[in-house]
Amino acid sequence: NGACGQCGSCHAIEVRTHADLCVLMPEETLMARGWPLGEKAQGEIDDKKRKPSKEIRVEAARDMVAFSQQTRSGGSTKVVFVYPAERMNHVTANTILKTLEEPPGECRFVLASEAAHQLLPTIRSRCQTHTMVWPTETEALSWLQAQGVPTPDAVVLLRAAGGRPED
Repeated sequence: NGACGQCGSCHAIEVRTHADLCVLMPEETLMARGWPLGEKAQGEIDDKKRKPSKEIRVEAARDMVAFSQQTRSGGSTKVVFVYPAERMNHVTANTILKTLEEPPGECRFVLASEAAHQLLPTIRSRCQTHTMVWPTETEALSWLQAQGVPTPDAVVLLRAAGGRPED
């Protein structure tokens, strides 16, 4: 079952304000997907002191550790979503390692990666893996057509995107 899209929790995720969800992404990815940056990071980028990071910054990992130790807001579980997990450098990965080993209370981690082999072995050894497969070309083309992409364009675009219809 997917999200209902109607409840308060779904709405909070949609507007990027869910109190029991922590998202760890490179700043470039956060900005592209409409997720807010921390105040300090946003200020540095706005003031042109630095560019948005392409890696998951250690400061964000430290904020996540603090998040995981707070009492949950309303739900029964807190969730940390790390994407793409292979964008953690060694310092960031080591920062989350202890929390990943022994998450406080009802805190769950989801590390999503297209290159899990690039994660530190110590991170991989503490995770359960679940391999997701891309849709077949027929399924992807059908989905793209439902999104209004004409068939000839859909075929070309799907191949250019490596078979990933959302890309």
